Amino acid sequence: GIPALAGALQHAAQLDIHFLMTLAAFASVAIGHSSEGAMLLLLFALSEVLEEKLSMKARASLDALGSLCPETVRRLPQSARSLADAEDGKKVKVLELREGDRIFVRAGEVIPVDGRILDGLSQLGLSHLTGEPLPQAVSPGDRVTSGAVTIDGALLIEVQRRAEESTLQRLAKLTTDAKVTRPKLVTLVDAVADRWSFAVVLSTLLIAAAPPLLWRAPIGPSLYRSLVWLITASPCALILATPLVYVSGLSVAAANGVLLKGGRTLDALAVANGVAFDKTGTLTTGSPVLQSVEEIGSSAHSAKELDPLPFAASLGQLSVHPVSRAMVAALPIDQPTYQVKDFQMVAGAGVTGNLIKDDRVQTAVTAVMGRPDFVSRFEGLDEALAKSLQVRAEEVKSGGSVMLALGLLNEGEASRAWLFHLEDCVKASAPQVVDEVAKRGSVYLLTGDREANAVHTVEKVGASKFQEIHADLRPEEKLAKVQEYDDLLRHRASEGSLWRRLLRSLGVSMGGLVMVGDGINDAPALAAATAGISLEAQADGALQSNAVDGSDVLVLRRAGDPQGDTELRRVAWIISLAKKARVIVIQNICLALGSIIGASSLTLITGMPLWLGVILHEGTTMLVGLNSLRLFSSSLRSSRLSGKVH
Repeated sequence: GIPALAGALQHAAQLDIHFLMTLAAFASVAIGHSSEGAMLLLLFALSEVLEEKLSMKARASLDALGSLCPETVRRLPQSARSLADAEDGKKVKVLELREGDRIFVRAGEVIPVDGRILDGLSQLGLSHLTGEPLPQAVSPGDRVTSGAVTIDGALLIEVQRRAEESTLQRLAKLTTDAKVTRPKLVTLVDAVADRWSFAVVLSTLLIAAAPPLLWRAPIGPSLYRSLVWLITASPCALILATPLVYVSGLSVAAANGVLLKGGRTLDALAVANGVAFDKTGTLTTGSPVLQSVEEIGSSAHSAKELDPLPFAASLGQLSVHPVSRAMVAALPIDQPTYQVKDFQMVAGAGVTGNLIKDDRVQTAVTAVMGRPDFVSRFEGLDEALAKSLQVRAEEVKSGGSVMLALGLLNEGEASRAWLFHLEDCVKASAPQVVDEVAKRGSVYLLTGDREANAVHTVEKVGASKFQEIHADLRPEEKLAKVQEYDDLLRHRASEGSLWRRLLRSLGVSMGGLVMVGDGINDAPALAAATAGISLEAQADGALQSNAVDGSDVLVLRRAGDPQGDTELRRVAWIISLAKKARVIVIQNICLALGSIIGASSLTLITGMPLWLGVILHEGTTMLVGLNSLRLFSSSLRSSRLSGKVH
């Protein structure tokens, strides 16, 4: 009992739970109930050990992420070109690395910074970052993310971002900030518990002194009853009711590749009663795919057959536009492209160039590719053909598909034109995820894309699930819509029952909008929502700064999921996890309050043995702690296997 007494003296000024339990134990010994006092100290010590173990389990994924950052790495000279030069390097601190430096990473080591592979082959383990179970094969030219573990091969890497700007350090900072951010509910419960502890001490003195002084009752039974009251009324379980749940939720999310900016984000997701989705890259893959090709005009029936895809791919390989890249992707691997000369790019319109079909005969075909109105106005294109192209483009425009026109002008032959139909495909998981989210509240679509494309996407996902659809939105207009719906949903949630109004008056958030976007052009809207969820937060192997700064939740991309299906599934999953966390918090608070009020009331009315009060007090505390870990049963692993959202 000496260590407990020393600890109690340290906490005496705060009148916290350590002081109250130690006071009760030594007071029990003083009045002749030493065995019950010893049992109290033993059970209290056991509950503290259990609480520490539970907290360690809850923080495991968060602590592991922070501990991944290596402190040193072998830096090689700038002349290093292959793994054979690895012996020429020397160890330096990771913080000393600069862009362009070359580093050597052995098999089994953690890559310390974002970079590009110059030499070496390996499998990279990313399960601790994204929750992806299978390793990713990498080779020279591939970009790698800091924090990835080299499994079976050494790598020579060129540094592309300094340590403090690399993905792992950004994630480590996020998890550190998340652990120290206190949710409002935790702060509220702690404030109540502090005042409760002070009230328990005063009431204990009153229960011990009042009967002997006022009614000349025996001192022994009054002291005994006051000690039982002190134990049963102490707020141990109440103090543990909330923080362990939040830490468990953050840790489970991190283990599945979802990072949250603290427990307040869990609260925001739990109380939100509406979700707004961006379209491109969120509900759709964000990468157009060629669906069909049609030739325009009478030449389609009279001229010799000509495959337009090699011409389109030849121009597309010199462009960075996603639609142009889609043409390159659509060309079969065994089909060659043509040499391009005099390539020109017209911003926002299209590209032109002269294509050499035969290296031996330097005859060029003039090609123009881009928006239908740009191609139809190109000088040299037959006037009737240009008009037919415009008419057909207008007909197709209402269908919602992405269009790309190609015109070919060959000297001595009639000009020809084609219309490529592409589609930004809806993610396979989108209908199921939207359906899951719609069961919990309102669903909106906010996109900068054309209205026809937005309607087309909504019809494929499930039009009945969306309350409102807004297209052709500029970033500032999307921001205004988010603010409008966020205010509307908060107002709806605050109306109604007296209980909701009471929670609102205590500062507990009620209602709000969750915005789901790609974290790049949606950054203002993500920041304005009650909670912003950023998908595709990684690009070129690195975490984007605006994704980190603008959103509350980061869903890390998995290399084995190029279409982003699991990213979208994790949106519904994290909202479900947050709501489950809120339910467990309420359960814990009700359990703690029920135990305190019930046991202490029974003590005052009929009396209770000290040993029973000790068992009820410590048993409830342990039960609350174990209940908090039920969030670990909400792992995403089962949904990865079955394709379902739980």
